[in-house]
Amino acid sequence: MPDWFLKGGVVMWPLLVCSIAAVAIIIERTWALQRKRVIAGTLVAEIQKQPRPADLTEKVRTLAEHDQTVLGTLARTALSHAWLSKSENVDAVQAMARQQLAKLERGLTTLAIVVELGPLLGLLGAVSGMVHVFGDVAKHGISEPQLISKGISEALIATFTGLAISIPALVAYMYLRRRIDILALEVERHIDELLKHLYH
Repeated sequence: MPDWFLKGGVVMWPLLVCSIAAVAIIIERTWALQRKRVIAGTLVAEIQKQPRPADLTEKVRTLAEHDQTVLGTLARTALSHAWLSKSENVDAVQAMARQQLAKLERGLTTLAIVVELGPLLGLLGAVSGMVHVFGDVAKHGISEPQLISKGISEALIATFTGLAISIPALVAYMYLRRRIDILALEVERHIDELLKHLYH
């Protein structure tokens, strides 16, 4: 592997950085976007409780005070602004929701950059390899095929590595984006239900 890595030329180093960054982001976001870390099941059960008990708001408030999930944070925001009109409370919740969404999407911009950079760095490596090929041909002619194959090998290894990093990163990016969308919609549904109870 070290020999194969070095044959890919200088672009292999930024490709290595890209691959490490992509793996780190994918692992961290997969862990952070577990449902239990975004939506607390106990809080959901309390919000959805039927028939609604008279002290539902206080029970939700008690649970939300110690809940660090996105749902818990938005529930605290809604309850702390319950003295406002519904439209003003909705505005406050939406402002907080944008902040929480930004936290959920943390790292995805970097992952998207890796998706874009992978093929470009691979292409750069391919061009570098071909430059070496033509340079060796101009200097030594075609009498030394080993030198020619070295440049072609550099080009192919760099191109392959760039695509091998970019394709899984793209799949992971699309999965994480979809995961965030699904969780955000579920949180929105539960908060809407809580607001309906507050302004019944």
